[in-house]
Amino acid sequence: MAGWGDDPVMAELQRALAEDWTPAEVKEERDSTGTSFDVVTVEKAGERKEFRSDHLAFHRYVEGLMEDYGLSYS
Repeated sequence: MAGWGDDPVMAELQRALAEDWTPAEVKEERDSTGTSFDVVTVEKAGERKEFRSDHLAFHRYVEGLMEDYGLSYS
């Protein structure tokens, strides 16, 4: 998992949420090297977007989103 520095994917997700996108799904994926990624799917007006990051700050942010929106890993 990447470190605590800035995560551009988290910044994109935060901008989407500020523009009224709503978290719809959260899942965890692993790549072939075993790296774990959080994947957040947001939706707005029938559109969906995915945000995927292995960054520790993103993971912590996603934990808060799950709590705020009543989501769990699918």
